[in-house]
Amino acid sequence: MESLHKTSGAVVFAFLILHLTNHLVGLMGIDAALQFMDAVRLVYRHPVVEMGLFLALTLQIITGYALCRDIWTERKDIIHQLQAASGIYMAVFMIVHVAMIGVARYVFNLDTNAYFIAAQFQVWPWQYVAYGFYGLAIMALFTHMGCIAFDIFKKKNRPAAWVMLLLVVGIGGYVTYLLMAMYGGYLYGIEIPEEYSRFGT
Repeated sequence: MESLHKTSGAVVFAFLILHLTNHLVGLMGIDAALQFMDAVRLVYRHPVVEMGLFLALTLQIITGYALCRDIWTERKDIIHQLQAASGIYMAVFMIVHVAMIGVARYVFNLDTNAYFIAAQFQVWPWQYVAYGFYGLAIMALFTHMGCIAFDIFKKKNRPAAWVMLLLVVGIGGYVTYLLMAMYGGYLYGIEIPEEYSRFGT
């Protein structure tokens, strides 16, 4: 079960890094984010790749639930508990986020690009939900990665393992701050197209 979780996790992790990079490119402007997304979509929007990602995500959630159950049943240490909790939130986020994208794409015929995210941060009252929903997702991702880094280093150098955990979570906090500020319109103005504003309401 754990080996399958790691294998599917590697695929999902590669996509998440690419996806997070897309958001960070947005720090250079909304047009930069749109152009970067158009380029990388040539890869991950390919039907075969998209189906592979969906399968990997499904396996990740199923195997992750089983591993979390074992962690809580066996009452493992705080790092494992933190890893399980962050994993559960990421699973919930991914299910809801994929469902939202599906509705936007196939029901409202919207391109789920940077404007789709920005609209959720700037249309009342959804911005209050968006900050928590997306902010916690980013922090959960970095916390999960930090716990994995801790697990890698703990056998050889436990103090270094704690440093890696805190470093990765700290970077996650800074990335969260930057992206929340960007999509909230605090770094530069984002003019939301009307069709996205309507979807937000």
